Formats: sequence, C-alpha cells, structure tokens
Amino acid sequence: MSTLQITLLSFLLLIILVAMGVHLGVSLLSCSIVGMILAVGNYDVAVNMVISTAYNSLKDYIFGVTPLFILMGLLANLSGASGSLYDSCHLLFRRLKGSLGYATVVANAIFAAVTGVSIASAAVFTKIAVPQMRKHGYEKKFSVGSVAGSSILGMLIPPSVLMILYGTASGTSIGHLFVAGVIPGIITTVIFMFTIWLTIKIKPDTVPNMGEAVKTMGRKERMSIILKPWPMILLILVSLGGIWMGYFTPTEAGGVAAFGALLLVIANKKFTPRGFLEVLRNAGVSTGSVMFLLITAQMYSRALAVSGAINLVEDFILSLRMPPILVVIMFMIIFLVLGCVLDSTSIVLLCMPIMCPIIANYGYDMVWFGIISIIAIQIGIISPPFGMSVFTVKSALGDIGSTDGDDISVIDIFKGSMPYIAGMVAVLIICIVFPKVVLIAL
Repeated sequence: MSTLQITLLSFLLLIILVAMGVHLGVSLLSCSIVGMILAVGNYDVAVNMVISTAYNSLKDYIFGVTPLFILMGLLANLSGASGSLYDSCHLLFRRLKGSLGYATVVANAIFAAVTGVSIASAAVFTKIAVPQMRKHGYEKKFSVGSVAGSSILGMLIPPSVLMILYGTASGTSIGHLFVAGVIPGIITTVIFMFTIWLTIKIKPDTVPNMGEAVKTMGRKERMSIILKPWPMILLILVSLGGIWMGYFTPTEAGGVAAFGALLLVIANKKFTPRGFLEVLRNAGVSTGSVMFLLITAQMYSRALAVSGAINLVEDFILSLRMPPILVVIMFMIIFLVLGCVLDSTSIVLLCMPIMCPIIANYGYDMVWFGIISIIAIQIGIISPPFGMSVFTVKSALGDIGSTDGDDISVIDIFKGSMPYIAGMVAVLIICIVFPKVVLIAL
C-alpha cells in the first residue's frame, strides 16, 4: 500500500473507533499496530517495534513527574487547601462588588498550580463557590460561568498534565513548559478578573450591591483565614521556583511537592490511614490512565513516522506555500474546532505527532507553540456543544445535595462562560503576536 493509503486508512480507523466510544488509548494502540503492519509488511516486526516503543517510553526518567504531581494535587485537596484558598481569597476581595467572583478566579488560579487538571478545579469549586454566590444573591449564569470559565486555568498554569502530555509527545522540555506557562497564566487570571469587573459594569444587577464583608469577624480571625493557605502557596513557589532556578528537575520538583503536601495533610490533622490509602489508590488509577495514553501516543507517533504519514502531511502543507504564521493560525483554528467535540488530552495526543515536526521545520520555538496550543485547546472545554468543564459543573451541582443546581441548565453555564472564552481568545492573540510573553522567563 502507498503512504497515502496507509495514512488515510489509519486516520479513518482512528475516527471510527473514537466515534464508537472506544477508549482513546485502545484506539491509538489499535491504529499503531495496524499502521506498523501495513508499513513494514511483517506482523512480527511490527509488533516488536510497538513493544520497543512502549518500553523506551516508560523507562524515561521524566515520566516520574506524572505520578508525583498527581499525588501532590490529591494530598493538597485532602489537606483542605481548596476550601482554605477560597475563604482566603474571599476575605482579600471582600470590599469589592462581586468579591466572590474575584475570589473564585484567584482561588482557581492558585488551585491550578496544585492539581494541574481543569476538570478537578471545575468540580471542586462548583461545590465550594456556587452555593455561596447563590446564597448572597448572585445571578445564576454569573455564578456557574465564573467557575466553569476560570477552571480553564487548571491546564494552563503549571504544573499542568496537558504540558506533560505535550512535552512527551513533542520531545519538548517539560521544565521549560512549566516555567513558560507562568506569565500567560497570570495574564489570563488578570483578564478574567477584568472580565468580571466589565460584566458588573455592564450589568450591575448581576451581583449584590456591596462586597460581602464579614463585619462580625475580628482582625485576628480574618488574618488567620487569609494566611491559612500560604504554606501551600509557598510549596508551589518552592517547587516551580526550583525548576526555574535550576535546583530541581521537574521530576525532583514533583517529589518535593508531593512530600510537602503530605506534611501539610499531617499539620492540618487530616491524615488518616484510610484517607491516605484512598489518595494512593486514586493517584495510581490516574497515573495508570495517563501513562497508558502517553505510551499509546508514542506508539501512534512512531507508526506515523514509519509509514511516512508525517512527511506526507508536511509536504502537502509546504505545497500550499502559506506563510509560516498562517500555518500556526490554521493549527490554532483546528484546535478551537476540535475542542468543541473532543477532550484536551485527545487533541494533544492525536494532533501533536503530525503538527510538531512541521512547526519545528519552520523554526518556531516548540515551547511557545506548546503554550499557545494549550491555550487554544483549553478554550474548547467551555465551548458548546461538548465543553467538558461545563458538563462537569452541571454534574457537580447535582452532587451538592440542595436545590442550588435545580434551576441551572447546561445552557445557563455555557452562556455564563462566554465572556471567559472571549478573554482566552484575547490571551491567545497576545501570545501569538508577542512570543516574548511566553518565552521571557526562559
């Protein structure tokens, strides 16, 4: 079979399997084996190449970063960090109109540096923030929109699972990706806060007239609440700062962060044998899922390379004689479209094996391309029709155990998230037009 026929057959099989609901990892594995067999013409050789790819992927030292940062996030959540962060941010912004909205965005940004997963942020802060906002008279679209919208920060602010996936799929330094994601993450947080301010200016009835200041609380009690999450923030600064200063590799930073989170669990008197075993079990399940996807993505990438599919796509794009920046923009548009129907992990693992060699040949910085790609992909998790964060918020509303979610529809959440999509598009444009925003810290 020709390279074109193998490529088309591989893509068609992958699309069919994903559309049928087959697990992405199983789909990638199946297409890798079929592609290898068709490319080399020998079943035994093809299977041995697939096995070799899996072994070489797993033995890489950098893969240790995945379970360690996942463990850090789970331990931090067990320590009560999410609730403490929200309470602290609420008090800091208590004098501002719409203080709970600002608190949700900032707490989500800090929590993102703990979990690295947008869906986790959406689930946690739906249960913490939405009941509080509804109780104080916030509009329902504003309440759920601020949670779903700011959950995007989970994958943008390091340590991010999506950055680890991209770094592995593209061969880019995960440490550099972590450092490069900080400034765009801060800019996104600021733009989201501006989005809240602008929303309140345009529609003053969206939020109560005054900030929810805790009048009956003494100064000492307020300071105690404000300072309570600072050990976790210090831990984040130490781990990410250690990477930036060159003291830690990303894997070592993950170990430091996980151990520090365990100390916080003990210090906050949240440690129980049963709870700790549950954290280890969840960390193992999450790590196994991520690692399986990483291995099968490496297999898929190897199959594409062996079959010549990557060169075929690259030659086609070069034949269009488009300016390189237009190719980048075209890829961003593809991410935006795919984000409406696929989850972030699937997009990275499906697209990067093909796109990254093309971008590298154009001479673009792969760290920069990784960050802008993650921004574009993340817009999709709150975009209709299948925004995952939106449906996560709706699901979490049903778990609250009250009537808070009874009158809030998926359409309400999508509508409430629209201003944050506009904000993310603005961040994407800034990072494309001014690459130094991404690369200045490197």
